[in-house]
Amino acid sequence: MLAKDTWAEIRAELDLWKAKKKPALFWWRDDDATDANAKLERLLAVAEEFDTPVALSAIPARATPRLAKLVAKSKVAEILVHGLRHENHATRDRTKRELGGEASLDAVLLDAATGLRLARARFGTKCLPVLVPPWNRITARAVPHLPKLGFKGLSTWKPRTQKFAAPGLLQVNAHLDVIDWRHDRILKSEQTIAGLLLRKLRWRREKQSRMEEPLGLLTHHAFWNARKEKLVIGLLDTLKSHAAVRFVKASQAFELDASK
Repeated sequence: MLAKDTWAEIRAELDLWKAKKKPALFWWRDDDATDANAKLERLLAVAEEFDTPVALSAIPARATPRLAKLVAKSKVAEILVHGLRHENHATRDRTKRELGGEASLDAVLLDAATGLRLARARFGTKCLPVLVPPWNRITARAVPHLPKLGFKGLSTWKPRTQKFAAPGLLQVNAHLDVIDWRHDRILKSEQTIAGLLLRKLRWRREKQSRMEEPLGLLTHHAFWNARKEKLVIGLLDTLKSHAAVRFVKASQAFELDASK
């Protein structure tokens, strides 16, 4: 008996996108970058093998010169601002967050501004003025102030409700996480990933406005291993080989020049 093709339904769905002459836009976000290490190097090697751009959400206060050197050499990597220190400011009974919780609005804005300043100093033009709040959470009170701090983009989790989170602040989120955080941080199976991706693609195809936000693949290189690499390679191979798919850089997704 032949093994079932895990990705067959994905290719069939993408055929429908091609028939409608609509591009299926994707982008790749990898969170929690602090240092150059073997796991991050393998992730970047896979990205380069598939000629796929990847946005590394770097923790500014913990980012090392070695990480900056690795990113500077990479043909596929860009940097996003992952808060400041990735410290939890919520009480024990609340969901984790750095940019909120028990911190005052002034403290949140100071952390965000400091994060952007440190990331720019460390990564130069590779750093984009895009905030990725740790744990994908930020107090709503802070969002309208982010453009005044120099941010042009915001990235959290799940489909955005509108293109701009605030005037001048374009939002592009992540949507497909390969880690199951609720069950001991295990890697989701190929079948689970394929099923989730199929539902997300079908949902987008139903409405033009939903198609406009690139579908965000989310990884965390700290959990990179041989099984995860195999899964990501299978996913990228399926997507990149289809004419309907286009992976975009974060600088494109957020409508920024790469030099900004």
